[in-house]
Amino acid sequence: MDERMDQMTKLHDLRINGSGSAGGGHFKTVSISGSGKIAGDIECESMKIGGSGKVEGSVFAETIKISGSSTLKGKIKTKLLNINGSTKLEGEVTAEEFTVSGSAKMLKEVKAGELKVNGSAKISGNLHAERIDVSGMLTAARDCEAEMFRSSGVIHVGGLLSADNIEICLDHYSKVKEIGGETITVSIAKSFNLFRRLFKFLNSEPYLHTEVIEGDTIRLQHTKAKLVRGTDIYIGENCEIGTVEYTGSLDVHPKASVHNSKKV
Repeated sequence: MDERMDQMTKLHDLRINGSGSAGGGHFKTVSISGSGKIAGDIECESMKIGGSGKVEGSVFAETIKISGSSTLKGKIKTKLLNINGSTKLEGEVTAEEFTVSGSAKMLKEVKAGELKVNGSAKISGNLHAERIDVSGMLTAARDCEAEMFRSSGVIHVGGLLSADNIEICLDHYSKVKEIGGETITVSIAKSFNLFRRLFKFLNSEPYLHTEVIEGDTIRLQHTKAKLVRGTDIYIGENCEIGTVEYTGSLDVHPKASVHNSKKV
């Protein structure tokens, strides 16, 4: 242990200003300001990128904060990842806390303890997290899995959205291929928030489009689905549902459309 502490105290900082470059290695802190480049893997306590930096290797750090326009080509493993700029992450991402306040594009799988999307996050691989909270825009090309999923923004999921508890408060048009969980609630926002005002020029109504919704307790508003299957189901106003299959109870709002329903 003493030897390890001695090694840590001997680590030096790496700072790149302007268009400088450096190799990889072990550091205490890493800072890039400008268009700096790191050509290898990095292991450090903290990394800050405040420009158009590029890291061609993997990054293993306690904290990573990015406020510029950057590209990280390798794997990312960290406790805290904060993106407040325009960033591309080309490798797998593992973070205990992951916050996107700017614009982030992830090309591979993302694993997080908690993911907060206040800006725009686009994920090409699968997304796994304990908790996902979206108030901006989340685009996941494949599956999205969590214990708790909550959205008050815009979501587009190309695969299965699955979580124990799913709460979707519609403030704009959203689309999910399939939804599965224990408790699933889709509601309509009572007032416009800032994010919807920014996108109102798209002139689209706040609807959730999906093919299948399957869960135990399901409550829906402003939802268009081919199949809804569950135990206790409430189909609220402005819903258009092809088929409803239920084992417990079914309640349909007068302003909802259900083409077929059956108790199984």
